[in-house]
Amino acid sequence: MIAYTPSSESGGAGLAIMLLLLVFAGLVFVVHLSKRGRTRTFDSRLNRKRGKRLDQMLAGREGDRLSDWQRRVIADNIGLYDWVPEELRGPWEERILVFLESFPFTDMEDGPVSEEKRLLVAAEACLLIVRRRMSDYRHLQRIHLWKDKITGMENALGTATQFEVNLSWSYLKKSIGKARDGHNLTLHEFAHLIDFADDGIAQSIPVSPSSPAVKEWEAMVEEEHKRLMKVYGSGKNYSIRAYGGYESIKGDKPELFSCGTSAFFERSARLKRECPKVYQALNEFYGVDPATWRQQKTD
Repeated sequence: MIAYTPSSESGGAGLAIMLLLLVFAGLVFVVHLSKRGRTRTFDSRLNRKRGKRLDQMLAGREGDRLSDWQRRVIADNIGLYDWVPEELRGPWEERILVFLESFPFTDMEDGPVSEEKRLLVAAEACLLIVRRRMSDYRHLQRIHLWKDKITGMENALGTATQFEVNLSWSYLKKSIGKARDGHNLTLHEFAHLIDFADDGIAQSIPVSPSSPAVKEWEAMVEEEHKRLMKVYGSGKNYSIRAYGGYESIKGDKPELFSCGTSAFFERSARLKRECPKVYQALNEFYGVDPATWRQQKTD
């Protein structure tokens, strides 16, 4: 901010000069705001355009299926695979194919990312949107895989921003086969990505501020956060991880939606019993009902 301090001298000329300077400063400020507004509009249009393209790609993949090898890799490694109902397998595979075609991976230590690693991350990420649109991931620019520790975030197993996801492969490959522990790294981080998508903020409210459902989400998050803290304060176990309640950034509660998402897919019956409002909100948002899924071992 620039402050103008007039001199002790007064007079018509001085006042005129001061007024001219103020007018000029005002014009500069208006132009600056105009440029910022155009930038925001351009970015918004760009993201809408990318989202539309992703949805068009998905429509073009209707009926396409994974290869036998791809399906076997997923079945052999992902614990949730045997729980996904048959009627969801086709839409799931279509989204996996678009994901692999659309989003680049970077191995931060070992060079090119193997097809198997790409496939496993894509499969879990697409389970979240199996009944939603590909445009949920319209902001995603890159997925970074780390052999073990994430540089600069050594205590983190994964991170997510509006534009990228970081995953520790050593943890992911150990946990990916567990279907019922509620600690799914990929589901957790990509839930953050979805939370960011509507407004650029991860606050566990994944709907647009203009959505009719936003007030219900706000009330549910506040209520569940208090309940979660109370339960863990008493030393009891719960379907949603404690991390979902403890982590808070500038008043937001970014972890409840992501931890709740992991519980929704991996501890569904228990979540529905303990947290019916959370389960209902996630059921409506994701369009699936995991509490009704039954394990069906594939050959």
